[in-house]
Amino acid sequence: MRGITVNEIIAWFIPRQPADVRETLEASRDREERMKLQQALQELGVQTAISEDLEDLRLLLSRVEPALLIADLNHAAAWAGWSLVSDLREQGKRLTVMVLSDGRYGEEAAAAFEAGGNEYMVKPVHTGEFKCRVDNLMRLTGRRRGLSSLLKVDGLVLDPTRRLVLRDGTELKMTPKEFDLLYYLAMHLGEVCPREDILKQVWDYHFHPDTNVVDVYIRHIRLKVDKGHKNKLIHTVRGTGYVLRAPEGAPDADTNL
Repeated sequence: MRGITVNEIIAWFIPRQPADVRETLEASRDREERMKLQQALQELGVQTAISEDLEDLRLLLSRVEPALLIADLNHAAAWAGWSLVSDLREQGKRLTVMVLSDGRYGEEAAAAFEAGGNEYMVKPVHTGEFKCRVDNLMRLTGRRRGLSSLLKVDGLVLDPTRRLVLRDGTELKMTPKEFDLLYYLAMHLGEVCPREDILKQVWDYHFHPDTNVVDVYIRHIRLKVDKGHKNKLIHTVRGTGYVLRAPEGAPDADTNL
């Protein structure tokens, strides 16, 4: 998902571990699991901002109001950060907290909810369940913007709310179906999208008609998106379909679009 920009941020508190702990097998497994969870968040179209101590977390939350705060804790009820959460809520900030705990369900979970948590999961966390719970939390709290999120791939910007497409600041005129196709490719940045999947998701064709409609529309949007630009974004995967790929070395996304 490199190169995609969204206007939703999740804050993730991960306490810094001592050097001797960081080298353990358990710590290595935690890092591996965390990478999978971060990938799941990217698939949801959100960015993560990680803090490793409370002062850093305080500074982060003073600058942004995240869609969600994930707190990765050993003993959830004893976390000193609950006072920070309480202070920010008293100041009028909406702050939803999901706890990932090394503890257990039952008393430990109840204590986390009583301290101010809104969701609780015991590690190791199932990636699919985590993804669904995060998405559900953001929707229930009204923080899931979904299709209103801006996407940016290199110099290409898509605004689904206004169905607006820009490349390097220049507006590109798109038909409704051209926009839908381009948005689908952008949402699957770096993934090969088979023609059959595109037909199902963009045209709602749930059978395999003998049609070249995908290829025709790809040619149309290529002329608008890539013509005259050194960095080509839309690529053909022969015999399979198409992929929208950010150029190597493309700058990291900026959420202030």
